[in-house]
Amino acid sequence: MELRLLDWLRANIGKQFPSPRRLVFGRSPQDITIEAVREDLKQVQISFSERRTQALPLHFWMFDRTLLYLSDHKDEALPIGAANKPPYIKGSIEGEIWREPGPLRTPYRVSPFILDLLVLAGYAEYKYVSSPDAGRKIQAAQYRLGAPKIIPPQIKTPEPDEPQNPKEAFLAKYRETIEKWTEEHKQEIIKSRLNYRWQNKSRYECEQSRNKVSRAIIESRIRNGGAVDLETLDAVVRWGFNKDYPDRDPERALNVTGEAFKHLDNGDLKTATLTLMKVSGVSISTASKIIGLYDQENLCIYDSRVGYALKEMNKNGSRIMLIPPSRDTEKESNTASYTEWVEHYERLIWTAEVIRECMNQQGCTYRLADVEMALFMMGK
Repeated sequence: MELRLLDWLRANIGKQFPSPRRLVFGRSPQDITIEAVREDLKQVQISFSERRTQALPLHFWMFDRTLLYLSDHKDEALPIGAANKPPYIKGSIEGEIWREPGPLRTPYRVSPFILDLLVLAGYAEYKYVSSPDAGRKIQAAQYRLGAPKIIPPQIKTPEPDEPQNPKEAFLAKYRETIEKWTEEHKQEIIKSRLNYRWQNKSRYECEQSRNKVSRAIIESRIRNGGAVDLETLDAVVRWGFNKDYPDRDPERALNVTGEAFKHLDNGDLKTATLTLMKVSGVSISTASKIIGLYDQENLCIYDSRVGYALKEMNKNGSRIMLIPPSRDTEKESNTASYTEWVEHYERLIWTAEVIRECMNQQGCTYRLADVEMALFMMGK
């Protein structure tokens, strides 16, 4: 992210701003508060004055794409084109944020909030422009004359004696082992991903049903202020286990998922997963389906087949990943506390990231979900 913008965001954490759109466009958008700037996650977390509406994270790359798009078109106002999903207005800022290839494949409306912060920080200004199709007047933004010159960020090199966070410590210990395992299994990973299927369904049918559930989670969060409703939880659990979500109270479903996803949005995967597992009947496999299907780019599912696929990945005879219980009672599995399961779920995410990195170097543009789907087939 542009350094002075990052400094401005840091300096204004905890402050509430009225939306600049209110003055220019005469609407009544909610006030916005910068809750946190998570440099470890490369996210800006905001909230709205009406707390019933939960904002999804604003990623650093969203700011980068918006700033570059505005600065590349300094002499023209660009339509904002805010929308929760494509198709977007031609040439719009929302469309530019979500253009392919992109880090995420799960779009949600972000351009008004990115632009509010850029306008407040002095990088942009709001205007009207004629729509490219009907010629009507629509909301737009333009790079502001005299805006700070964009300075690319400098990468900080950690000092050797800086303490490692848990992820750094895990990778320092196991990265070489994971990379070696991936190199030995790369052809099997590619073949298994291409053969992703179950119950005599085609790969296309299996991917479509999975993506349908993923989309349902995202839409439910948008619809329910960040939470997931009971109907959607049923869809997840039916997809994975052919049964309903165990707790049949709709209000409790919204409360527990709202709390869990709030932790996830704040970068706390373990607490998010533990929160879901407080519900009787929700295992690590169920909880990770709810979380993993929400963001298939950066998260994945942790079930028995994934664990079984990684059972030979070990260092000095110690297995890196536990195997969750399976419906096949004759299949090898482990027992562990809820805390241990969520710790190993986090380990799986870190492991899958290394596998993805190795496979990307082989020309396979995998998401974390693609790695997991390959492991699912390898763990039959």
